[in-house]
Amino acid sequence: MYVLPLAAAAAMMQSPVATTAVRPGTIAIVAADSSTTSSAITRTFTDAVQRTLLRTPFLPLPDPNHSLYIAKVEVSQTQRGVVRSGNDRSDRPGMAAGLGGLSLTLPSGKDQLRGLIVTRLKVTVSLRRDNHVVWTGQATTVRASGTRTGDPSVVATALSDALLTWFPRQLPGPLSVP
Repeated sequence: MYVLPLAAAAAMMQSPVATTAVRPGTIAIVAADSSTTSSAITRTFTDAVQRTLLRTPFLPLPDPNHSLYIAKVEVSQTQRGVVRSGNDRSDRPGMAAGLGGLSLTLPSGKDQLRGLIVTRLKVTVSLRRDNHVVWTGQATTVRASGTRTGDPSVVATALSDALLTWFPRQLPGPLSVP
């Protein structure tokens, strides 16, 4: 009889984010310091987060000194092996044969090894006045480098859209994006 209320209380105490209601307002997007991610990649992800937030009732501001909230964007990328990309013809021309109105594209037969890149995006939203964290979310994807779907801008858009679809509701846990 007491187990359920105790379990719920314990779960609330373990949550790193307080249950403060996040009301629409101004928000500044800042990049977290990272020694492993290039500034160009970090900028690509902060821009994607800003574009996604423009579709919400939150207004992104360029100056973090005047916003109600601060959204800290953390990006990490790690190579985890390689994959053969023999079926991905999106980035190399094939051979075409035409037969009286019927055309057929044949594979060029050139397999390429591409790095598998694990990309993680974490966004933490806090109140500017006291740094109180009101929302946090994390999304991860694995894509082959050097492909159309593995392009950093495509990955940034996919992760920020998936993650910030939840904002300001709390996520059930980290998201995995195909």
